[in-house]
Amino acid sequence: MKFNPQDIDILNNLVGKLSDNTTAEMNKNLECFLHSKVSLFIPASGQCNYALTPRHTHPAYTFIYYFQSVNDFIVDDKHLSYDMADGKCLSAMSPGIPHQEIEEEHFQSYIAIAIDDKLFQEIALQYLETIPVFRGEAYAPHPELLNLLRCFMLEASQTGGQNPTLANSLAIVITHYVVLSIIADTQNNTSLFVYDRFEVDRSIAYMNSHLAEKITLEDLAGRVNLSVGHFSKIFKSVTGETPIEFLNTIRLQKARHLLINNTDNITEIALKCGFRSSAYFSTCFIEKYRMTPSSYRQKVLKSKEITGY
Repeated sequence: MKFNPQDIDILNNLVGKLSDNTTAEMNKNLECFLHSKVSLFIPASGQCNYALTPRHTHPAYTFIYYFQSVNDFIVDDKHLSYDMADGKCLSAMSPGIPHQEIEEEHFQSYIAIAIDDKLFQEIALQYLETIPVFRGEAYAPHPELLNLLRCFMLEASQTGGQNPTLANSLAIVITHYVVLSIIADTQNNTSLFVYDRFEVDRSIAYMNSHLAEKITLEDLAGRVNLSVGHFSKIFKSVTGETPIEFLNTIRLQKARHLLINNTDNITEIALKCGFRSSAYFSTCFIEKYRMTPSSYRQKVLKSKEITGY
């Protein structure tokens, strides 16, 4: 996209006063989705030189939604890193806080969210008595935030921001959900638990309908738009098992049903239930039920003959 004068005004107000060269650099290396109150920036072809500038600042609140671990990021002369194992992949920066990216050889994947300072403060004070100064602290993003960012990008891409009512509404809702991400660490948020329960139920439904297929932890987390770490944490908090433990449990339950209700051999049942081999299936079955699949089938069928049920 080529920046028009209105775009330049937005960049100056949210990112900072930029030279023509810096603006051209951003246009080249970033995908920009611009709105006067909230704008999004995504690396498109390598790091932006402006982001590498030592101790640069922004007049807006900046939140970076990372999709991969960050080994080194400098904020107020302190070196930070984000491994995201705990699901915290949304870093926060107040206006005027100096920071910079460190040059990396590999491609970086993130969405930088710039929020007008007055808008952020107005909404934050609806939830908080005082607004903290953010210096790179990391938070677990609200599960709905990524979907909202996608809606914002879609609206900007399809209409060029020509629907101001929708764009304004999305900017406000995105800001609310950024604030909710921040306060979730310190407040008991029942609505988030209900959302977590819903996402766990969605993943369980997917497991049940795709038992015969290869299912990875990354697949499950991606389908509900959560990081692997955060998804694993909420799944265990709801079910008491890790996602893979739970998946093996329902696969074994399905296998028990097949063992006593059809004549498929052990290998066929193993494959129908998603186990990669009959040997691995037998190992899991023995560990769970303290007998082989064949022994279980024989025991149940013999019991049916005796009882008539």
